[in-house]
Amino acid sequence: MDLYCFRLNTLYLIGFILISCESDNSIDNEEFDSDFYYNNVAAFYNHYDGEFNRLSVYLEFLDEIENIVSISGYIEEDGNQIYEFNLNKLNINPRVYTFEGNLLDSYNNPILSDNTFLYNMVISIDFIDNSIYQFSSDLTTPISPEIINYNVPNSFVLDSFNWKILTIDLDIKDLNGFSNINSVKYEIKTTLLNACENECIIDDNCNQDIIGEDYVSDDTWVLDYNESINDTTFSFLKEILIRPIDGSALYDDEGNIIFSETDCGRTGIVEFKLIVTDKDGMNDMIEGILMEIIK
Repeated sequence: MDLYCFRLNTLYLIGFILISCESDNSIDNEEFDSDFYYNNVAAFYNHYDGEFNRLSVYLEFLDEIENIVSISGYIEEDGNQIYEFNLNKLNINPRVYTFEGNLLDSYNNPILSDNTFLYNMVISIDFIDNSIYQFSSDLTTPISPEIINYNVPNSFVLDSFNWKILTIDLDIKDLNGFSNINSVKYEIKTTLLNACENECIIDDNCNQDIIGEDYVSDDTWVLDYNESINDTTFSFLKEILIRPIDGSALYDDEGNIIFSETDCGRTGIVEFKLIVTDKDGMNDMIEGILMEIIK
């Protein structure tokens, strides 16, 4: 694998031992393939508050569209329509249509099931010429994602002269579906990084142990989507660059320095924390995952 193809960033504190490859941590919403949507819609989102059984829908156009008669929507499960509603134009902004309402039946019971966490929402726009445009989007009822499996090695052996790759991965179960996963990240605690044994030339403090009490992270320390195991379980992984024992610098293909050399690649104990957060603000995490870095 070509180590130099990655764009890299890291925190200074542990930059000399664990270097994360930068990646894009965004997870796109459902993509609508109609020119109308891309050419006219500035923003769309829906949210269901399970505690109060309240549905919020927001639709904003780039410009006011005067030939719209009405905008409605409905929620369906397995092709069966469960609930209908109408979006109202805001008086203060004619480009915006919204709906707010509690999804309760005539007996004051929730319309959406406690056992179903992913629905389909269809938005229908009716025009003066009797034409209709529709698009659909997922609607989720919040349930926490769950880390059901992870793989972080117990130990990692440094190379004498070459940078190596540490791969970590995990599996996430989210009954709201893949589109509801907002971020999958990791944090690291430098429990004990041993001092360099040789003379300090580059770093005056290289003969001092590094002991960290808190987890640290960076915006680039995110795991990338790998594959879907099934409709509700998804695999993520990350490749992390590890500095060699001699503290060598890392260069790109043209010989430019990406990371400068230091006095040594440190051995010791680090701890990982894995965190998954969904778009409803719910999360799951596993911490205290120990890994020993050895020669």
